[in-house]
Amino acid sequence: MESALYTYQNRESTIDFEGRLALLFFTCGCNFRCRYCHNPELIEKKEGNITYDELGQILERSKRNWIDGICVTGGEPCMQKALPETAAFIKKSGMDLKIDTQGSFPLVLEETLPFCDYVAMDYKMPMQRYADLACVRINAHSIGQSLEMLKSGTVDYEIRTTVIPGIHTEDDIRKICDELKGVKRYVLQTFIPRDNLPDEELRTAEKTPPAMIESFAEICRPHFDEVLVR
Repeated sequence: MESALYTYQNRESTIDFEGRLALLFFTCGCNFRCRYCHNPELIEKKEGNITYDELGQILERSKRNWIDGICVTGGEPCMQKALPETAAFIKKSGMDLKIDTQGSFPLVLEETLPFCDYVAMDYKMPMQRYADLACVRINAHSIGQSLEMLKSGTVDYEIRTTVIPGIHTEDDIRKICDELKGVKRYVLQTFIPRDNLPDEELRTAEKTPPAMIESFAEICRPHFDEVLVR
């Protein structure tokens, strides 16, 4: 029987799940087509997910190598109907679990949350401009549901935006702050150009300048309990 997971990074990570030595798993398939996606090869759905037998073996081997956390990213993990069951399997193994999501599948997220220790949810743009970056029609209600679920829940979380020079403006950041009212932890992430980005123009765009992201962080700090820059 197959899990929700498609593949994994066969080395530990110290940056994907704070406070844990983590193993990074990827799901396959995403309903967004973000211009700056760093995993474009995982956008289209493919067959052949990891079976539960295989997953169990991977987790046992990982624990012997001092790994204590699992981070599930994508693609979009919550696009996988088997994600809640997979999350339960991971938790039963004794591992802590972090899920990365863009929030457009709130029902699956709700079923998965009881097995999560941390959720990182992307908030890419002010809702009025969201489709410009995601390149699809956006269901603002679904994203709002996921956001409210995290804000009112007990699972630790962050909301994060990747700041792209020439695309995000100070006005965008101010609008995002208004739309994220009540969020406790907001993270601004550095954009790093890569050769495989879906938008060819962004492949040669500049990396987010530290001065830019710090100035955006100053705009955000009065609105949130915690603002982080990565």
